[in-house]
Amino acid sequence: MGTLPTLFLILVFLPHGLQSCGDYKECAAQLENQLDESLNDQDPDPSVVLSLCLVKHKIEPSIVNRLKETVISKGASMTSGKLGQYVLALICCCENPTKLTIDNELNHGINLESLLFDKLGQEIKSIEMNMHPLTTYYQVALAVLALCQDDYLIRKSDIKTFAQAVMNDELSFGGHFSVDTGAMAAMAFSCLHGSYKPADSIKIALTKLIMQIYCAKEAQGTIGNIYSTGLAMQALIANSDFIPFPVWNTSKIPERVVEEISQGAFSNSVMASQILPPLLDKTYLETGKGCFGGVSGTQSKAEMSYNRMITVDYTVNAGTGSHTHSTHLTVHAGTDLLNIMQIAQARDAEYFR
Repeated sequence: MGTLPTLFLILVFLPHGLQSCGDYKECAAQLENQLDESLNDQDPDPSVVLSLCLVKHKIEPSIVNRLKETVISKGASMTSGKLGQYVLALICCCENPTKLTIDNELNHGINLESLLFDKLGQEIKSIEMNMHPLTTYYQVALAVLALCQDDYLIRKSDIKTFAQAVMNDELSFGGHFSVDTGAMAAMAFSCLHGSYKPADSIKIALTKLIMQIYCAKEAQGTIGNIYSTGLAMQALIANSDFIPFPVWNTSKIPERVVEEISQGAFSNSVMASQILPPLLDKTYLETGKGCFGGVSGTQSKAEMSYNRMITVDYTVNAGTGSHTHSTHLTVHAGTDLLNIMQIAQARDAEYFR
């Protein structure tokens, strides 16, 4: 993973007027201040919290509680992508999305991962039946990334369907490759790569996406358009094994970012939240690597891992023939095979003995 050179200069549009910055650290500091001010909104945007958390900006407990209040009350009606954003932000702030509570008021908590898993399943089912997701492939990618970052098991068939959509160029719109969708999908497949199967499908899809993103570089210095450049940079930074940093980071990219920000292109906090992490060599793929937000969570990372729920497809042969019986189980991460067998038997003793 490369380090952004100090010549990467940008200007930041702030509420008090345009300001220039002398080096990339100063630019990042100005963006941090802009995003921090936006947290005063009634409903903090999860993408802003995630961005600040990734660059190790302290997130106040009151902000995290407001995120939790919103997702607990509205999560069931959220789209897969929006719920995925909340999950990523909460993971980064050391919250356990499989047992989410507010000041321990809920006895059992809310399992956001299970809810997101179900929403992803509905998206995949729509792709298989209607050739398109319920929402968009961008939201599907966000959901996959969020589940993967929290080590929540995703069905192999769902991954295969998503990878096939990439190979069929279904992430294009009007015949043109969607850079922001492709970038989010690339980060999702990068998370899956090495840990999930079918490994070949994942690697092929990831390679294709990275090459499409690289080929989307424009002569004037953007990757796609200025608003997709932040996510594209994240995808390329996270996959530097495919295309090394010096190859894609031409001088025209920072020059164009300078020009656009000086004109207020990143005055929108959501757009700014996508450019801040790559400015400091961070990507959404680092969400699950530790707690960065400075929030004193109720559980350690190890405890979160122990309490995390995963899904298991358990199949047995039925006698001497080729007949099999399967069941879909939700168990704690780390559950051994004997306990899985006992859970399956409790569900259906006729077939699982």
